[in-house]
Amino acid sequence: MAANGVSNRAQTVSASEARSEAERLLADPRLHVSDRHRAFLRYIVDATFEGRSDAVKAYSIAIDVFNRPASFDPSSDPIVRIEATRLRETLAKYYEQLGDEPGARLDIPRGRYVPVFVEREQQPCPAEDVSDAEEDVVPAVEETTAPLRFTMRRKRYAFAALASLAALALAGGYAAFRAATPGPLDTQKPFVSLSLNAAQTDTAAGETVMEDLAVSLARFGTVRLKSNAGTARPDIDPAEQTAYDVRMRYGEDATSIFLWWQVSDAATGEAVWTDQDRRLTGTGARDDAMRALVYSVSRRIAGPVGVVNTMELRRNLPASTTGNICVLRGEFAVEQRALAILKAARPCLEATIAADPADADAMATLARVFVWTGRTTGDDSYFGRGLDLANRAATVSPASTRAALAQLTTQYQVGQNDTSIAAGRRGVALNPENADLLAKLSMTLFLSGHWEEGVRLAKEATDLVGQTMRDANFVMILDAYRQGHYAEAVFLARQVPAADTPTTVLKLAAIARLGDRPVTEQEIAAARLQHPDLDRTVAAMFSGARFDSSLKAALRTGILEAGLKSPELASNGSM
Repeated sequence: MAANGVSNRAQTVSASEARSEAERLLADPRLHVSDRHRAFLRYIVDATFEGRSDAVKAYSIAIDVFNRPASFDPSSDPIVRIEATRLRETLAKYYEQLGDEPGARLDIPRGRYVPVFVEREQQPCPAEDVSDAEEDVVPAVEETTAPLRFTMRRKRYAFAALASLAALALAGGYAAFRAATPGPLDTQKPFVSLSLNAAQTDTAAGETVMEDLAVSLARFGTVRLKSNAGTARPDIDPAEQTAYDVRMRYGEDATSIFLWWQVSDAATGEAVWTDQDRRLTGTGARDDAMRALVYSVSRRIAGPVGVVNTMELRRNLPASTTGNICVLRGEFAVEQRALAILKAARPCLEATIAADPADADAMATLARVFVWTGRTTGDDSYFGRGLDLANRAATVSPASTRAALAQLTTQYQVGQNDTSIAAGRRGVALNPENADLLAKLSMTLFLSGHWEEGVRLAKEATDLVGQTMRDANFVMILDAYRQGHYAEAVFLARQVPAADTPTTVLKLAAIARLGDRPVTEQEIAAARLQHPDLDRTVAAMFSGARFDSSLKAALRTGILEAGLKSPELASNGSM
């Protein structure tokens, strides 16, 4: 390799031509690459011209470009190899489109991450000698075959070793081979099996409840239902595939229907949750009561904060684990909305997508993580990345509730209110039991100026779960404030246990509008103790939301009267 990064086996171009081509390429709008690939390309180009090519390895790229932790292991996380392959394909298509335009061409030969510059009319550079190539080094495998290193240099021993490995696989030794070459755990969605008992007189109704519950659980998309004929695959690590048993007992009396249920760990038999739900039927609406019963139980089992997902999050898994656990951690980070937790969730989701580019759940969750990272940091560049991921997730899995939720969130964030609301309606149609999605749709509608529908859906979401929900409650407080019912807004805000910052801000604005300055100052002092960065949090919260213009004016007035920092509220105008 020449000092200017030009391949010794290709017709070289001068260093100045190479630099000119690199800068032209990076600035050319015809090069359609993601922000990640552009950063990748800039990184390896800069290293080449600064004489640091020898330091460009998968590890350094993962740390410096893809924000992987210092514990990154190229043998277990293939993200750099995968993204390098995609970048090569993009560059090849780009230069094909240029046709006969003269000039230099940037290639990234397979086997290394160092760019080379050749005359554009030449064929793409062949792969480098990969005997010591960065891309083909797999440390984990090398360590397990250390005794063979010397003999593997002789072809006859190489063939003998390969034959032995083949015989091992054919003999059913896959598990032993996998143990010798461990990779990251790829967690799957947990299995759930259902069983139900009922009195003879209630058998038919009980069977209906179990069938409806199976459908409802499946709609959440967080678990997989296990059939009676299903058996565990012997090649799946128990840490990757968990299972839970749900036992139920259904009954009826003159005024109500009820369902006793218990969730157990299928591997240990330990009961992790036991509860009972009851619905009154005295008014004659038995079908509605049964539907409400099923919705309530299914959400508590498989919902975002249900029993199964909570148990999965509590598992002590290695940091390199990918798959379903990354999705759950990402959803937890979005609900917490703390920057440190959001940042910690990203590498896991990115590794999951790198391993399976068709994982719609991971793409949808990472999209929401990006949105809240952007809102927390004030960096708008995250919004476009989130929108792209959300749209990809919906394309890969049109029936995914998570994809619909991601589109609802990201499209609203970039000002596409109508398409955001349409995505939310699609998600609710896919899963009417998902009260969390219903509450988020109610907020989007309300903030966009659809007051009545937003409040109606917020009430429906609350009725569905039978308890206060953060997003639905926020809509109710905001509606009371909007109508000038400040005392009611304060009352509703005080009913929220451990109120978050947005709810606290609404409460302070409503108290200020009541005109009692001593009480206002007392409440603000207490709020600052709970939220030391209250002013910055207020500004970040409101600058990230898009309010109807009349609601924007009402909020600004209350915030100013409270003496808080006045944010510039984004607005889409009247709806």
